Amino acid sequence: MEAIYPFANIIHLVLGIIFLGYVFTDVVMISALKNKFGDKTDKEINQTLGAKSFKIFPLSLLVIVLTGGMMMSKYINSNAGFFETSLQKLLVIKITLALIIVLGVLYNLYTKVTKKPKHPFMQEHFHKLVLVLGFFIVVLAKLMFVA
Repeated sequence: MEAIYPFANIIHLVLGIIFLGYVFTDVVMISALKNKFGDKTDKEINQTLGAKSFKIFPLSLLVIVLTGGMMMSKYINSNAGFFETSLQKLLVIKITLALIIVLGVLYNLYTKVTKKPKHPFMQEHFHKLVLVLGFFIVVLAKLMFVA
């Protein structure tokens, strides 16, 4: 595990940047364009972005979760313990926040595949929630190695 940790870390960081960068762009930039060009153009923009994000978002999140799990096993395991150190406690909080994002993405995938309507909160505010949770995940990642 020690040999692949640096590679998992780099992949995790790069995909995390891409993932949060997309969410940031959607929340800050793309949302500013809504209702600026008319209903038809807005619908085309949303469909185009939705098709791209449906391909990129879940796959990148899956790899982020897998690499995160690989790295987590170094700090939380039967030998190191689970809540012994401040690093482990912050890591558990970070994992919980990430789990909220994962569950939200799974819910969105479920509604897309089953063609069921999304809950209004998920339709209007999920990316904002992901951005806030992502911010705290990044801060916790830094604090884990300082505290």
